[in-house]
Amino acid sequence: MRRALFIVVFLLLAPIPTIGAETETIHLWSEGPPGAVLLWDESGNLTSINPDQPIDIHLPNGNWSLVRLIDGIPQDYPLPFNQNTNASNFLEQVIENPRSVSGQAHLDLLGPIDQATSLNATWSSTISIPNTLGHPDLSDSHLGIAHQITSDFSGNTSLFSEWLSNHSEIGCCAYDKVDMVGTPIVTPQVDNDSWGWDIEANLSGIADSRSTRLLWIPIVGDLSDHTDLRITLPTPHEIRYSPQSEHISGMPDDFVVHRGAIDVTGNITIALGTNMAPTASWYADDRQLPWLPYAQSTTIESSCSDTSIVTPQSRFILQSENTTLFDENASNVTIDPMFLNLDYSAWVNLTLECNDPQGLMTNHSQELYIDGIQPTRNLQMEFMHLVDEEPVVVDVGQQTISIPSGAVLSGSTQAGDDSAPPVDIRWTSNKSNGWIQLGIGNHAWNDMFVQGPHINGQHLTIEDRHQAKPLTMYSLELELVDAAGNHATQSWDVLVTDRTNPNPRPALSVDGNYYGQLNLPIEGGSPIDVSLEESWDDIDAIQQLTWSVELNDEPLDVGQSWSEVESFTLPSLPAGRHILVVNATDSSGNKGTHSMLFVVEPPMDGFLQISEVVKIGTGGPGEPGALDITLENTGQGVTIFRLCYLEDCTSEFIAVQATVDGPGNMTHRLSVTEWAVGDVNIRIEFDDNTSEEFQTDLSISSEMTPLMWILLMLPPLIGFIALWRLKKQSGQEDA
Repeated sequence: MRRALFIVVFLLLAPIPTIGAETETIHLWSEGPPGAVLLWDESGNLTSINPDQPIDIHLPNGNWSLVRLIDGIPQDYPLPFNQNTNASNFLEQVIENPRSVSGQAHLDLLGPIDQATSLNATWSSTISIPNTLGHPDLSDSHLGIAHQITSDFSGNTSLFSEWLSNHSEIGCCAYDKVDMVGTPIVTPQVDNDSWGWDIEANLSGIADSRSTRLLWIPIVGDLSDHTDLRITLPTPHEIRYSPQSEHISGMPDDFVVHRGAIDVTGNITIALGTNMAPTASWYADDRQLPWLPYAQSTTIESSCSDTSIVTPQSRFILQSENTTLFDENASNVTIDPMFLNLDYSAWVNLTLECNDPQGLMTNHSQELYIDGIQPTRNLQMEFMHLVDEEPVVVDVGQQTISIPSGAVLSGSTQAGDDSAPPVDIRWTSNKSNGWIQLGIGNHAWNDMFVQGPHINGQHLTIEDRHQAKPLTMYSLELELVDAAGNHATQSWDVLVTDRTNPNPRPALSVDGNYYGQLNLPIEGGSPIDVSLEESWDDIDAIQQLTWSVELNDEPLDVGQSWSEVESFTLPSLPAGRHILVVNATDSSGNKGTHSMLFVVEPPMDGFLQISEVVKIGTGGPGEPGALDITLENTGQGVTIFRLCYLEDCTSEFIAVQATVDGPGNMTHRLSVTEWAVGDVNIRIEFDDNTSEEFQTDLSISSEMTPLMWILLMLPPLIGFIALWRLKKQSGQEDA
């Protein structure tokens, strides 16, 4: 901060005098924060006031003065008071033309500016300070210069002027970090309104051996820092760089440092160097120079840069053969070929001249080509579905491209133009967010196209899935851009047709219980109901599908329409494994098939049948024997039984249960105490006192003795003899 501000801050932070409770006081207050002010008593003693809080202070009785500060300078017309006072109106008054420090300084570097060489310079400065502020090196500067001259120099202005001459310094500068030296000639200035001094000096410094010269300007917070410092350099030198460049203005060799705008102490660093010619170049947004479109205007921006603080001046010259089309001093130009009456495929010359303030110039020239022809292309498109053997070629001249869902669409582009650079190729689509394909000159791509998210899915209810859905339509666009910015575009509507199979979803239930992996309720004899309610198609309504049903490889006549097949009952089925196949065909010919294997369990309870009975041995009536009896059980569950012949019975058996693979088979031996003559019948007795009787093909009879054979043959023999004799007798009578 400036030295005057340091003094003010010190004064503002001075301790508030302790006021005893028994002392009579004066109350000073304000409704808002006062800002920077000074408050002193009749002896000049300062009392601290917080600039950011409303005033609310009790002061000892006496005469007091309140003064406003602007930039650390006390202003005219203080507020005197000796009683309770509200200072709000005083603090709110607008101060017209506030008192301030004025003046200027000039450092003229005469040269030479070179490595390890002495530098000569001249210094001149003047400063004028309002008389409301005294010299900071004397006491009570807040009371003004007139008070200081009276109190310190007994009112003798000449003594003060002599003292001022002896206590004023040049305040400049360092060259290559070493202070420049010289003897100042000080001329004091004192009048009724202001005071100050003028300084003249010849300075010298010496450069070190580094390639860059540095000039340091000290900022120490004294009154001189309120004034601007002008610095002039000898030809051909210029300012190259400064970290504080925002506080520097002017020309590269004649510039001004605005010291009053810098609110921190330290050094302003300025790098000096020999003036160099600027660099010249240009650029055009969205253009690839030197190619310019015929039907569009092009704005070309200059890029003149220099090593100093000033941007060089730009000059554009456009010529066609020997004709100058324009010659302008501007930072940019717009070239409109049609407005300039240029032809297709014409070449023009554009020159940019960059001039710095010291007279050095650089130019940049280029031939520009006027391109009025749109880029061209060779385009091939085709698609292929997984079930296709060969790709299908797309007619790219049609507005709408129809491809089946799940097909891979391919595009291959070769782009050309009458200008040399390759053409930019850009494919875009709303197929997905950010879908884009980019290429240069040649480009090929492929992507699968399917129905959009509006089609059937798990996020929909079954009622919604049964409704018809529109086919998905995507947009596809090809854009070609040549180096000049000429565009050629072509767009298509990509219609995704239905290539997705319907989805039959049969569900079985028995007596209201669904059949599944964890629930197998189908038992022999129970009717099996089939529901297709959960079936759906991507596009078609459920009523648009046609249906067919097969059971165990045989067609099942349940109908073809949705109303007929939505629910139906299977015919009675034996125990075992059965295959149900449901087929659905949509309006596009896509066929969906669902095949399911289900199991019919054997019925509960025992269902025993005797399949074979074998007699053991050759025993006859009255003799013992045995039977091997084979049974077949078509039921499941625990069945207890025994086998009986007449009064002979086996012990109890547990029947082998039937499974889905077939009936349960078992063979048991029944011991017979004595065979009875006649048919052999077997009786099955169950543990619930019921029984079933089965007739076998076996019969028991006695064995034949010789006498029995004679007695058996005697009746036919007697009949034969009688017939013979009768026939013989009849023959004799005829004779």
